[in-house]
Amino acid sequence: MRSKKLQITVCAIAVVAVVAGIVACAPKANTNVYGNPTPNVKESTATPTPDKFGVVKADQWKDEYPYEYMSYLANASNTPPAADYLAEDGVYALGGTKEDTTSALPEDFEYVDANKMDYLETNPEIKTLGKGYGYAKYYTEPASHVYSLWTVTHNGRVADGTKTKAACITCKSPQYSNYVDQNGAETHALAFNDVVGQLDENISCASCHANTPMKDGKVYLEVDRAEWIRSMGDDAGNTIEGEVCGQCHCDYSMAPETSIPTSPYDNGRSDMVPDKALAWYDKHNFVDWTYASTGAKMLAIRHAEYEFNYGGDNEALPMGSHMNQLGYDCADCHMATVTAEDGTVYADHHWINPTENDELIERDCKSCHADLKAEVKAIQEEIDGATTVLGKRCEKFIQNLEAKVATMQDDPNNAGEQVLMLDEEFAKKNGIDAKTLERLQWIQRASCYYWNLDAAENSEGAHNPEYYQYCIDKGNELLDEGDKLLGMSSLAA
Repeated sequence: MRSKKLQITVCAIAVVAVVAGIVACAPKANTNVYGNPTPNVKESTATPTPDKFGVVKADQWKDEYPYEYMSYLANASNTPPAADYLAEDGVYALGGTKEDTTSALPEDFEYVDANKMDYLETNPEIKTLGKGYGYAKYYTEPASHVYSLWTVTHNGRVADGTKTKAACITCKSPQYSNYVDQNGAETHALAFNDVVGQLDENISCASCHANTPMKDGKVYLEVDRAEWIRSMGDDAGNTIEGEVCGQCHCDYSMAPETSIPTSPYDNGRSDMVPDKALAWYDKHNFVDWTYASTGAKMLAIRHAEYEFNYGGDNEALPMGSHMNQLGYDCADCHMATVTAEDGTVYADHHWINPTENDELIERDCKSCHADLKAEVKAIQEEIDGATTVLGKRCEKFIQNLEAKVATMQDDPNNAGEQVLMLDEEFAKKNGIDAKTLERLQWIQRASCYYWNLDAAENSEGAHNPEYYQYCIDKGNELLDEGDKLLGMSSLAA
C-alpha cells in the first residue's frame, strides 16, 4: 500500500541494524520539547478571546507566533482527494458543494484538487475485508490536518450524516472536545449532522496546547481528549510530547451503546500489545460491524502510530520502538526546529515525512544514518509488501469461509434483492458445527485485526518493523489454523 501516508504520521523513524550503511543511533540529548535547540519564542502576554466553545483559533495567534502559524498553513499543500471522487456525481454527503467552507485557511488561498491514491483500486482486497463498513466504500490517501473537518464531512463513509454518530468528529476539531465537556459524554451518540455544522476550526493549536502555547518560558502541551487520559494511566515513563500526538494517532473503537471513542488500554503503554488489545476488545464486546455472510464480529482499526512507537510489555514486544528507547519523541522527526532569519528558533508546524526534510536529515540524522531515505524505503518495501500479502490471504480465507457457511438470501435492507448471508444449517451440512463456526468467526475477526493494525499505521513499517512483523506472523498463524478447520487453503497460488 505504497503512498504518501507518512506526510501525516506522528512519530520518529525506527530502523533495523541490518540495513547497509547504518550506524548505532545516538541517544537523544536532554533538551526541551521539539528537539534541539530549544525554541526561543516569546511567551504571549495576553490570551485572545476564545470562541463559544472556549477555543482560541489558530488565526488568532498569527501575530504573536507568525512562524508557527505560517508553517501550520503550509500543511494546506496536502489537499484532499479530487472533488469528483468524493461522492457520486460530485455531490457531497453534506452541503452539496465542492467549496471548502470549513478549513481555516487565508482568504487568498486557492483550493487545488489533489490526485490522491485510491486504496480501493491499488488494494482491492480492502473491499472484501471491509465489506459492510465504510472502509469498503471510501479509502484514499489522507489529507493534512488543516482539512480535518472538510474530509470528515465530505467523503463516502458518512452518507447523509443521519446514521453516523458525532463520535466520528472526535479528533477533527478542538471545538468538539470542548463541546463534549460542555454537554456530556452522551454527545458522542448524537447524529453526526446534529453537531458537525456548528464547528469551524480544524485540528489546530488548541488540539495540543489548549489556549496556552507557551508557559513559564517553555512550550506548553496539554492532552485534549479525556478518554485518552484514562487509557494512558499514570505511567511515569510517558512523555507529554508523545501523548498529545497519541491522543488521535492511536487505535480506538466506539463503545457499545455510548459510542464513546475508546482505546483498548487500562494500564497505559504496557497494554499496547496487539494480543492484549484484541483480548480487551473481546472482553468488552466491541464490534464495529457484523460481517453478514459469515457472522464474524469485526473491528475497524484506526491509525495506531502511538502504540507502534511507545507500546510494548517487554515480553512479546519490547517497550517502545528503537528510536523511542533512545529518547526520541514524535516531534523530533516530524516537527524539526527551524531558525528564522531574525534568529527566532521555533518548531516547524508543517507536519511532513522526515525523509522529505533534507535540512533535518543533513543536520540531525547523518551522524547515524548514511542514507536515511534508502533505509526507510528498504524497510517499507519489505514490510508493506508482507502486509499486503497478509491482507490478500485474509480475503481468500473469508471467501473460503463463505463457501462453507453462506447462501444467497433476501436482502433485509433492500426489498427484491438477494445477498450472501450466514446460513447455519448450510454450515452444518458442510460439517461446521456451532463451536467450529464460532472459532472460524473469531479467526476472521482476529486475523483481519492483525492485518488492519499494520495497514492503518501510517509509516508502512518504518516506525517499528518488529511490531509490524509481529502482527504479520500472528495473522498468518491464525489463518493456518483456519485453513485446517475449513480444509481449504487461503495461501496464494
